[in-house]
Amino acid sequence: MATLQNFDAEIESTRQVVEDMRSKIEQSGTMLDKFAQADVALGDADFDIENARIQDVLKQQKVMEGNIADLIIGLEDATNVFGSEFESMKSYSGMEKFIGLFSKQRMQRMRSERVRNMSLAGNLQELLAKSDTIVGILKSQKDILDSRYSTSEASLKSVIERRKGTMAGLEETQKRIEELNPMLMDIENRIAATTTQKDRTELESERSELATEYNQKQAKEQELLAESQTLERYTSMFQTFVDSLNNQIAAQSTLINKLTIDTEQRIVLYKSLEDSLKTAAQQDVAHKINTLGSQVDTAAETTMAGIGAAAQKHIGDLLEMHEKNMVATQDIQRRKKLADEAFARRFDEVMKTHDAGKYVHQ
Repeated sequence: MATLQNFDAEIESTRQVVEDMRSKIEQSGTMLDKFAQADVALGDADFDIENARIQDVLKQQKVMEGNIADLIIGLEDATNVFGSEFESMKSYSGMEKFIGLFSKQRMQRMRSERVRNMSLAGNLQELLAKSDTIVGILKSQKDILDSRYSTSEASLKSVIERRKGTMAGLEETQKRIEELNPMLMDIENRIAATTTQKDRTELESERSELATEYNQKQAKEQELLAESQTLERYTSMFQTFVDSLNNQIAAQSTLINKLTIDTEQRIVLYKSLEDSLKTAAQQDVAHKINTLGSQVDTAAETTMAGIGAAAQKHIGDLLEMHEKNMVATQDIQRRKKLADEAFARRFDEVMKTHDAGKYVHQ
């Protein structure tokens, strides 16, 4: 099908984006795992690099999902064109009707020849092959995302626990500083009020110990405060990463679900159109038998053989291959409506862009 010829290049381009994303996701996930498992601190330069990588993943995620969503919409467009072409086989073409003004037999032979020469299953097979390729990319990516999300979510929880521990230590340190302040003021007042050297010496020694502890706690407060702020930055960055994984998984599921249901519908559509075409051909044969006699038997056999040779084996293989997915047409329509609604909610912008004719994101 001509409208599908450029799909292979677009699918390959999307595959490259996915593979590049996998590498970056793995790098960010590994960094998060290391940070969660040990007392690791990222320098400012490392933090900036990691943050830039995660932001790049977010951007590529939108490009990848947008491109695949657009490909799916394109497959739907191609399916509609395919259905129209298939329907046209049931009736006579303009040229055939023109010839029919002079010779009904010639008109019927031309239509039979056109039916025989058209590849009834080729277009559907091409649609299904491209759908299977896209589903393969999506499922492979989803498996990786599921695995990485599981480990990264656990690592993120560890990072969050580290920050909770730091915050608890900070609160404890600040509480002790608040206790030391009045204690130091009290001992200063007691030193000022003392009248004996011995008492003064003991009080000054006590004040020195309290002052030393106070200074240590203040230093510890600054250290914990800096650590808490750093952990907060890391937590925010890695939370974005984990949320991105979760969003990607949801998007993959939406895309896979729609493609799977679309495939079922295409097979049912094909079978319906094929049956319709056979019925039309049979009616045509019956009409010729009534009007033309025995010589039409040959034309009837040729017509039906052409349909059978071009389609029967292909549709049998396709239906057998997807037999486990075949359900009642009504159920497929119901499930497709739900899948289309979920797809539209998530990829509304892509659909608008596609309708405007700007098919592939750069």
